[in-house]
Amino acid sequence: MKTLILLVFVCFLAAFAGTRLAGSLQGTDFPDFYCAAHMLADGHGDQLYDAEIQRNYQARYAGRVGTLYIHPPFEAVLYLAVAWLPLQRAYLLWTFLNLAFLAVGARRLANEALAPWDWRALLAAALTFVPLLLCLVQGQDSVLLLLLLVLAFAALRRDQGFAAGCWLGLGLFKFQLALPLLLVLLLTQNRRTRNALAKGFILVALTLAGLSAAISGWSVFTVYPRFLLHLQAQPFAGIIPGAMANFRGLTSFFIHDDHSPWAITAVAILSAAALIKTLTVWKRTGLISQPNPASHTHDQFDLAFANTVLFALLVSYHLNPHDLSLLLLPISLLLHRMLARTRRPGLANWITLGMLAILFLPPPHLWALRAGCYGLISLPLLVLFLTVGFIERPQSRNGGHSLPNTSTPQ
Repeated sequence: MKTLILLVFVCFLAAFAGTRLAGSLQGTDFPDFYCAAHMLADGHGDQLYDAEIQRNYQARYAGRVGTLYIHPPFEAVLYLAVAWLPLQRAYLLWTFLNLAFLAVGARRLANEALAPWDWRALLAAALTFVPLLLCLVQGQDSVLLLLLLVLAFAALRRDQGFAAGCWLGLGLFKFQLALPLLLVLLLTQNRRTRNALAKGFILVALTLAGLSAAISGWSVFTVYPRFLLHLQAQPFAGIIPGAMANFRGLTSFFIHDDHSPWAITAVAILSAAALIKTLTVWKRTGLISQPNPASHTHDQFDLAFANTVLFALLVSYHLNPHDLSLLLLPISLLLHRMLARTRRPGLANWITLGMLAILFLPPPHLWALRAGCYGLISLPLLVLFLTVGFIERPQSRNGGHSLPNTSTPQ
């Protein structure tokens, strides 16, 4: 009964907000996806990355010209599920689908790693998170990526490497986030899990590559990279380094030209250092390619995975504010671990709690958005990333649930 009441309430709010916003979709990203789907439906998939044709479709179907569709061809197929409707109704339907993705992800995460938390409370709390609200308003796809990430986390936690690889592969519509995650996991899992993870990822990646070729022709593998390389020169490109809460946005704040040698060098050094730090966290938890994981706990795995998500966000070359919806996973894991396992909080724990509050509560996000300096949100994100490895461990080895023995002889 409580679940039904919550879902009805959420759907009512979504319908109210969606109807109000759908009256004018100016400034949102949804028309980009919607018009890309119409290009596919009209048989113009081979011209998907022709900026002028995209603008013609936007003028015809959205009544405005704005940012361009910049995701891989295969994702436009997903939006065919709503493109058969008029724009405003399609936007409303996509909003409901996003809420369904969020509800499934919240329930899966709560059942897998957050007991005794109630998934309905987690869902309600998530709806107060500014990046997620931005994702819903923009009609973006970050909530779908969050769901895929939760499913990959749950599969890997159960030593289902192949399934985890498949879920990560499906997240390649944001490859700048999926690939750093895959890199860390391939470097840290035991041989059997690593091989299964790679097989699942490669299988899905090849399938999506074949689908993209079927949509846009084999030339898309050269046309699409060229399109991305020259995107920033396009009007309404939507590429604003200062609004990216990652290393690129941080360096852009101090070095105003993000293409300068100094900025590129700084991002490269920070990314390399972050990779070393992430691998160190996995090593400290005793989970990195060990032949005998009998003493491993789910708490340790959750800590390392949360840190890996933070790493992927920081090193991603392109990151919009709504992409920080992925923070809901590490925030939930870290807060649950600290509340359930830590008896005497140390300095690192208090710092972590402070950073979690800054990243979750609305005021910092709203201030940064209004001030036009959202890249500064990377600072609490970076501090949280640096302190995760120092969170106090359980008092005893039996403080968590043992992971199954997943190793194979090396």
